Amino acid sequence: MIGRRHPSHYQTLALELLTQHPAQGSSVAESTRLPPVALRQLVQEHYDFIWRLLSRLGVVGAEVDDAAQQVFMVLVTRQDLSIKPGSERAFLYGVALRVAKEFRRKAQSSQNHVAPDPERLVDAAPDLEAVAARNQARRQLDRILERMPDSLKEAFILFELEDLTVPQIAALLAIPTGTVASRLRRARAVFQTEVAQLRNTTSRLQSASSDETSES
Repeated sequence: MIGRRHPSHYQTLALELLTQHPAQGSSVAESTRLPPVALRQLVQEHYDFIWRLLSRLGVVGAEVDDAAQQVFMVLVTRQDLSIKPGSERAFLYGVALRVAKEFRRKAQSSQNHVAPDPERLVDAAPDLEAVAARNQARRQLDRILERMPDSLKEAFILFELEDLTVPQIAALLAIPTGTVASRLRRARAVFQTEVAQLRNTTSRLQSASSDETSES
């Protein structure tokens, strides 16, 4: 499962931004905003879910907190916002998808324009080995998820990683349960194929490395 550092700090910050300073960056009349009590409840109930979702949708770790706050800021910046009771998570989920896409686009653009930092090219093998040992499974999962079509990725993340049921996912995505089940089957097939390919690649690399060591 994905964890996050100092969760209470960022959740508290989101609560402060939304309930104590709702007019910041917004031209929405106070009378048309959700009441502070409703805002606080939405953040408390859904912040962790949205944070994990953004992280799994490819938002860079250092920016997940900013992205999560941006999702919830929609609650105070959208004119005459009305969320049907019981559909709060579905609404925030839709916002999170758009926010994650925008953050990925910005990150890709930044990578295309920033020159490599020489300091980051210095060999730091011990540190890299320690990080690889801790994060190998997560990196591999991320690579597999990146290759999945978005519709399959959503179903896989919500069912396998967030432990939602098929009916819950259907309600969240506003699609039939049969569609969710079909997407899950296809997502699992893609996942299994990618895992098999990854294992084959790892095996070939280890074999090649072993052969080179023997020859030397």
